[in-house]
Amino acid sequence: MNETTAYETDTPTSAPSTGAKIARGLGAFALGGALLAVLIALGGLTLARYDLIDKLSGFRAFMMMMWPAGVIAIVALLAMIIGFVVKGGGGKRWKAGLALVLSAGLVLVMYTQVVMPAGKAPPIHDVSTDLNNMPQFVALDVAPVSTGPFSQEEWRAFHTEAYSNIEPILIDRSPSEVLAAARVLMEQRGWTVAETQPVEEQLEATAYAGYLRFRDDVVVRVTPVMDGSTRVDMRSVSRVGVSDLGFNARRVRDFLKDLSAA
Repeated sequence: MNETTAYETDTPTSAPSTGAKIARGLGAFALGGALLAVLIALGGLTLARYDLIDKLSGFRAFMMMMWPAGVIAIVALLAMIIGFVVKGGGGKRWKAGLALVLSAGLVLVMYTQVVMPAGKAPPIHDVSTDLNNMPQFVALDVAPVSTGPFSQEEWRAFHTEAYSNIEPILIDRSPSEVLAAARVLMEQRGWTVAETQPVEEQLEATAYAGYLRFRDDVVVRVTPVMDGSTRVDMRSVSRVGVSDLGFNARRVRDFLKDLSAA
């Protein structure tokens, strides 16, 4: 072995700088935290979806990860910046990048799917086309009106301000034909139509909202009009929660629109 070869063999490779070690450590920490946050959030949703835990517990597990995920995203971003700046800090930069994608993506989903809709929707979960003569459930066990923590006056004020455009519709068909069409639409949407329908003038079913499949009860009421058409009223009410993030109002609008066109 010549002298040059021996020198090259015996010379140790340069150790990572302190900054590089910090970047790699932060990246590994952020990736572990991001994976844990995603696991808790999606795990809670999935367990609640299949009723292994109650719906609100699953939803809370999902939302409680919002702030931790935001902090992890900041740590991951810091790790990436340090990795770019310091010498030798880019070797494990992919961990910080993946952590940033996972944590920021989780926060984005929470913000767009929960925080923004909650800011736009009133804090109620009982929506009706007729506030003065609300359709009442007979086959399903639902309260005459579900106001949550508010009084009926407060609930009515919220409803009137946010959903003044939710109104009954008129369909130029007989009540029996309208109810038959309504049943078809319910079944197409995957709703569970109540096995017994004690009142001939209405149809009751249970609908499902979101990935968690929150159960919302629905009633469609038909009233014959003198000119031979049919007035259709609808009510949709969530079984749990305070705000429904606008699900019930959207369901009523979409269903009545499709029923009118059926």
